[in-house]
Formats: sequence, structure tokens, C-alpha cells
Amino acid sequence: MLAHLPGSVGLPCPLRSLTGVPCPFCGLTTSVRAALGGHLDRAIGAAPLGLVVVGLALLAVSGRGPRTIRVPVPVLLALLVAEWVFELHRFHVLI
Repeated sequence: MLAHLPGSVGLPCPLRSLTGVPCPFCGLTTSVRAALGGHLDRAIGAAPLGLVVVGLALLAVSGRGPRTIRVPVPVLLALLVAEWVFELHRFHVLI
């Protein structure tokens, strides 16, 4: 339903508001909203991690996914770093 609400929803990123540097989660709301609206290209452009979140949510709602997902900490950290590098590049902090 969020994808079909008019206007902007969500809170501004405190890190980006204070420093101008985006956090690893900047763009996640936009990405999820675009994915749920059927705009996968916009979702990937905003934050690829949003598609992962949507996919995990769909698995959880469908009951087909595992009850718990055990992901090694190094894998989670690598995903987080990759997402942050993507955001830093997207906001032209890294060129």
C-alpha cells in the first residue's frame, strides 16, 4: 500500500542531514516503495538492498521461507559495506 500513497513518506536520514554523507540505508524506503510499485529499475537505482528486503518480506508472508535465516556476520557486513559504497557513489561522495 505504501507504494501507492501520494507524496513522500519516511524520515530524513540523520547522518546525511548533519554531514551530507549518506548512511548505508539511505534510499531504502524509496527502493522498497518503487519495488512495490513495480518499478524495479528505480528500486535498484535507489538502493539494491531494498529488493532484498522486499524478497525476504515476501518469503516471510508467503510462509515458504525458513522460520529463521542465519547469515554469517561477515556476509552481513559485506552486504552493508557494498550498499554503503553504492550510496556514497550515488550521492557523489565517492567518484
